[in-house]
Amino acid sequence: MEPGTRDTVTRAAGWLAGAVAGLALVVAGTAKAMHPATFVADIWSYHLVPESWAYWIAVFLPWLEIVAGAALITHRLHTGARLVAAGMFIVFAVALAISWARGLDVACGCFGGGPPSAAGATNYPWLITRDLLLLACLAVEPWLARRTTKRTQTRP
Repeated sequence: MEPGTRDTVTRAAGWLAGAVAGLALVVAGTAKAMHPATFVADIWSYHLVPESWAYWIAVFLPWLEIVAGAALITHRLHTGARLVAAGMFIVFAVALAISWARGLDVACGCFGGGPPSAAGATNYPWLITRDLLLLACLAVEPWLARRTTKRTQTRP
């Protein structure tokens, strides 16, 4: 593969990884924004924030997810969007890990959620892994961009 073509493929792969994380945020944020009362209940199930905060989080977080996801997909303000999205994925994974350690059966709320399907049915390993994989998607683009830059600088 020629160097120019390889760089194009590398950039496309980086954009695609960011777009996957962005699409997940847009879908999740839209589902939450459409059912804020359900999302408030999902937030309460974690027992991590006071009740009054849960209302604010339920109103603000879905729109932050939608905006950050759209920025990742369209590649506009992508550095800031990537930082915001990374912060959200880390917070989501930590909240899940804390709830798992406390033995809670939470309604994830990830994609509009609702109650868990059965007692003890929260699949914490999968939910945490999913958040970490989405976080990894955000790291792929800058990593690939650095590789492309290094190749370009070392060419004669």
